[in-house]
Amino acid sequence: MKRSGTKKNIGIIGAGWSGLAAAIVLTQAGNKVTVYESAKIAGGRARRVETEHGVFDNGQHVLIGAYSETLRLMETVSPGSSSTGFLRVPLTLNYPDGVLLRAPRLPAPLHLAAALLLARGFSLAEKMAAINFIRGLQKVAFKTGFPDSVAEAIAGQPEKVRRFLWEPLCVAALNTPVRLASFKVFARVLRDSLTGSSSNSDFLIPMQDLTSLFPNPAMNWIQRHGGTIKMQHRISALKFENARWKTSWETDEALHDAIIIAASPTHAASLLGLLPVCQSLALQLDGINYQPIVTVYAEYPVTLPLRTPLTGWIDPVPLFIFDLNATLDRKGMVAAVASAEGPHLDWDNDRWLAEIHTRLEQVLGPLPAPKLIKRITEKRATFTCGPTIVRPPHTTPCKGLYLAGDYVDGPYPSTLEGAVRSGVQCAQLLIRHHESELPNPT
Repeated sequence: MKRSGTKKNIGIIGAGWSGLAAAIVLTQAGNKVTVYESAKIAGGRARRVETEHGVFDNGQHVLIGAYSETLRLMETVSPGSSSTGFLRVPLTLNYPDGVLLRAPRLPAPLHLAAALLLARGFSLAEKMAAINFIRGLQKVAFKTGFPDSVAEAIAGQPEKVRRFLWEPLCVAALNTPVRLASFKVFARVLRDSLTGSSSNSDFLIPMQDLTSLFPNPAMNWIQRHGGTIKMQHRISALKFENARWKTSWETDEALHDAIIIAASPTHAASLLGLLPVCQSLALQLDGINYQPIVTVYAEYPVTLPLRTPLTGWIDPVPLFIFDLNATLDRKGMVAAVASAEGPHLDWDNDRWLAEIHTRLEQVLGPLPAPKLIKRITEKRATFTCGPTIVRPPHTTPCKGLYLAGDYVDGPYPSTLEGAVRSGVQCAQLLIRHHESELPNPT
């Protein structure tokens, strides 16, 4: 971005994981960045929530070892945090229904073969079917003729393998039911996590709140390196004048050489809709379909001796329960997570507590009743990652105006890694193309 020895002044709208990733890359390239965030707490949809019962996340997250860009930037802004910030668990799928799959600490691909061959609850034929499916990923994932949906791709797999392996992994990775989910994207995630280094398939469960994990260290790093963070500044308008971009908020305005909109699709659409040449792009963003995530925090008056930090159930909806004693030292507290659409969206608090209690008693025997701490429903947690979705590019019809976010075109679904990669790629594109002749807004 440097030209004639001068720094470029870049405005970034949104202090989520994508916007902060872009800010780090641009700062490393010698530019002056200003990050605008409308909320009090940074992190976007992956942030902490402060309640009367303490600090929680607005949704329980789990990363995987293949999230290389996220871990790299965490190390950039806070050396050592990619190790100390997580409980790293080898690939483990624990279902009280009788299925247990756990990857041993062996070199790849032996770790995965051993995990499947030694898994409890599957017949040898079922295990071999799963192994052959994984071996075939690189052959079909990115060539013409592969199935559109995950449901089509796994139709030939044994029913138990579908229900206990591929369907839960699909919902966890894409937050989209298998009948709607893109097999191309799912295959990419599986390929990166299951066919690379053995550590790529590890589950990384945060051991601190999400805002403390990356957004806060990132903002501190940006400020130490000359950048500016403006919290509780909601940008309400963009205007291109005299070859620069003007950002406006309630009390003031500022000029920038380029802008990255790293806000939600809804906020991005409202800003783009004010620019005549961007109205079709704004309509595209308004047309995005979403999937929800529900996280319920519950507390027991006793310690829960769960066998693994993460336990899954299949019926009546796929549900994962996190043992927060293992990660946050909160004795007796769990977080139950149900991803994507389903009948659980109609459950009230009593039904949620009953579902959690029934599942835990199935594993641990009789327990005292839990109390509800917090139920968080993100109705627009992620976009529906279907095979026909057309995701917008990083560029817009306006010179010097870019988009970044987990919904922007890229190989990953709506995950933290997808958001971070988008921010990095957008910043790199801006650096390369800052003098490209794109039409100016009119």
